[in-house]
Amino acid sequence: MNERVDWATMSDEEFLALVRQLIDAPGTPPSDDE
Repeated sequence: MNERVDWATMSDEEFLALVRQLIDAPGTPPSDDE
């Protein structure tokens, strides 16, 4: 995976997918969104 991400050309869906991966990553404290 290329570490250099082009945020300008990244679509909203791709961005949300990346953010979701970061949030769901192990070691992350549970959020209060529930």
